[in-house]
Order: sequence, then C-alpha cells, then structure tokens
Amino acid sequence: MENKNKRELPDISFKKESTLNLNDSVQDLVEPEKEEILKTVDSDSDAEENLSAYDDGAKALNSADSQESVNDMESFVSEAQAESAAKDSGGFSLKIGSDDIDKAFAKEQMEAQEAKRESLEKSQKAKKAKKANKKKPAKKKSLFNFSVISGITITIVLVSVSIVIATGGIMLGMEYLGINKNEQDITFNIPEGSSTDEIIQLLIDNGIIENKTLFKAIMRINDSPSLYPGDITLSPNMSYLEILNELSTMRESYETVTLTFSEGSSLYAIANKLEKYGVCTAEDFLFQFNSEQDFEIDANVTRNSDTYYAMEGFFFPDTYEFYVDDSAYNVTKIVRENMSSKITSDMYERMEEIGMTLSEVITLASIVQKEAGFAEDMPGIAAVFYNRLESDEYPYLQSDATGIYVTSYISKTETSTTMLDFYSEVYDTYVCEGLPAGPICNPGLDAINAVLYPDDNDYYFFCTDPETYECYYAETYEEHQENLELLGLSE
Repeated sequence: MENKNKRELPDISFKKESTLNLNDSVQDLVEPEKEEILKTVDSDSDAEENLSAYDDGAKALNSADSQESVNDMESFVSEAQAESAAKDSGGFSLKIGSDDIDKAFAKEQMEAQEAKRESLEKSQKAKKAKKANKKKPAKKKSLFNFSVISGITITIVLVSVSIVIATGGIMLGMEYLGINKNEQDITFNIPEGSSTDEIIQLLIDNGIIENKTLFKAIMRINDSPSLYPGDITLSPNMSYLEILNELSTMRESYETVTLTFSEGSSLYAIANKLEKYGVCTAEDFLFQFNSEQDFEIDANVTRNSDTYYAMEGFFFPDTYEFYVDDSAYNVTKIVRENMSSKITSDMYERMEEIGMTLSEVITLASIVQKEAGFAEDMPGIAAVFYNRLESDEYPYLQSDATGIYVTSYISKTETSTTMLDFYSEVYDTYVCEGLPAGPICNPGLDAINAVLYPDDNDYYFFCTDPETYECYYAETYEEHQENLELLGLSE
C-alpha cells in the first residue's frame, strides 16, 4: 500500500559547480594565512622551507582534502535519505541546501588551517630557541699565557727599579765618603764675600765634590755652619763632613808667588824655576806634569812613546800665581786648565780642516816659535815647513832648533849615550823626515795660530839675521846660500 505521506527528497548530488565553489572558498582562506606565516618566519633558509611546506599543504587541501570532504558529504546525504525513509511514519523530512554545505566545509577547512598554522609557529619557535642556545665555538687557546707574561714583565720592572735605587744609594754613599776618588791635595782660594752657593761651586770646579744637593743636605743636617773665605787645601777623597769642617774653620792665608813663563820655555827650565821659587820640587813637577791625567786637554793629546817629555809643549806660557810649598798636582791642575782655555773650539775646527791633530800643531808651532825672531815672521816660516812636509825633493825640515833640543835639554837628564843617539834620531830634523817625535818647547798663541793659518808661498829655505832678527826667504838652495853669505852666516 503506498504511503501517502512519503515525500521525494530532492536530488542533492554534488555538481561540478559546487566543487569549484568550495575550492575557491578554500583558496580564499589559505592566502591570508600564507601572508601571516610569511610575517612570522625568519628570512633565512628555514623560511623558504616553511613556505614551501605551506604551499604543499594548501594544494593538498584543494585536491585530496576537498575530494575527501565531498565523499563525506555524499555519505552523509545517503544516510539522511535512509533515515528519512525509516521515519516516514513520523512525517520527518530533511532538506539540505548547497549553501549550507559550502559553509560547513569552509568552517572545517579554516579549523584545519588554523591547526596547521599553530603547528608551524611552534616549529619556528623551537628552531629559534635551538639557534639561541647553540654554543659559540670555543676560541683556540693562545700559545702564550699573557697573565704570566705580564707578571714576568712587572717583576723585571720592579727588580730593575730596585737595582737603580740601590745603585744610586751606593753611589751617593761613595760620593759622601770620598771612596775611589783622587787622593791629591788641591789648594785654591775662596774670595772674600763668596756666598754659600759660590763656595760649593768652587768645590765642584776644583773637583773636590760632585753632588751639590748632597753637600747642601749635609750642611742642613749640621745646622748650616758658616763657611769662611781664604786659602784652603782639600782632597777629593775626603768625606763631605770633613770638607765641611775644613770650610767652617778659620784659616790663615797661604803665601803665594807670581811667576811668568815666556814663549819657547822648555819643561826642564820651567821645573827648575818652580823649584827655585819654592812652589814644588822640579822632580815632582816633571813626574806629575808628564803623567796622564783626567783633565780636558789630556783627551786631545796624542801620546808618543818616542817623546822624552810626554807633555812638553802643553805648559802654556803665561803669568801664574802659585802657592808656596804647593803640591805638584795642584800646579799641574792650574796649568792644564789654563791650556784648555786657550785652545778654542774654532782652533779644533781649523785642525780638522787642515788634517792635523793638536799634538802635530803644537809640535810644528814649537819649531816655529824657536826659529822666528818676530811674531809677524811666524806665518811665513810655518809656510816654509809646510812646503817641505809636502815635498819629495826636500823631505827634511832641517831646523837647527830640533837638534839643539836634544843636546841642550834632553842631555841634562839623560846620560845614556845609546838613549841620546836614539833621541837624536827621532828629534833632529836633519836626521828624521817630517815632524819630530814631539814638541821641543812650549809655544805661545802667535806660533800656534801661524801653524793654523800659514802664509801662501813657494819658499823652501829661510834664515834670520842674528842682529836684527829679520827673516830672509829663498826658493832654491843657491838663493839660500846667497842669503847666508849676505848675513855672514855661510861656512
């Protein structure tokens, strides 16, 4: 019997249009999610990987997932029809429209995409955390331990400073006590009205002390006693306290003597004059004066083992005031300092220009001093000797004064015939070529300057009138013989 209440269900089979509409809906949902993920991922290789994965998921939703959903809906409709048929008696009917189906699928797809997005976000956060926690590679250990090096450096510096301080303390102690210093007595005068600083400077100038600050400190420790002027004898090897005691003691003036030594004097004659006037003995003077000292002039003297007196020529002829009964060292000191003051820096520069040493200049000057009658003849005579020094034809200076030095001065103290013959060979310029072994007297400034600045002439001979001391020059030996005959000096 046919059921009158039975209604026919409309055909709800999915058409192609519904499927296309669903695909479009899914695509509309996917694109915004894609853009959101692009904002949240890093711009590195992981971003490309995630984006690729997301695109693959979207494609899957447009194909496999969509088809699966369609199948599910067809199954759902069949079940609904069956259920409707079973409930015909109750008059129940099911009506489903295509719009309701599209909304249901869209919601389902949105939920699925939301889950995927959350999964991707968690994955990205995990990767970032992994990168942040990744340990940086350990640096290679240095071959050197800089802490150790710094410690060694500091130690070396501290030790060096300690050594410097200790050495400085030792040096100050030695200076205060006068240890390893000159033992010679030095006599000098402190002028009336001299201040403390001037007196201390005199001590330094005379080589008694070296440290002005230390001496002032010793004075303060000893209540700064008064320092008296006048003559005083001190020694560098005295302690600072001993020197201070001598300076703060009233003293009697020493007896002095004024002596003048002329140009051309020999050391032998000078020594005897000092002894004659009670300054010191000739023997002490010759020994002390010819000894090597630490004075400025000594540094410029070229010592020659062939010389008889090592410092002949370096006693500058002048007027001196000496103490009576003075030490030979003190006399030497006074004369050496005077000689140093006479040889100026300009003179040393000139010596370099002409290629001569101080000893060579003094040696030639001593010969000029002995040969010249007047200072104005000295540059001409010096030129004659220079011409011979540069000549192959006249290699000997042939100065009579050089031979006389051996016979009149060296022979006074040298008694050995063998040694006298030796000194004749090295001093007599009729025998030896060039300059003699050393100076033959102590020349003055005129002779020294004549050697430094000789005339420019072509003479090889000269002779001097014994009465007028006028000088006659000649270029040849024949001309020289004529001059000798004219002056009555020919043999």
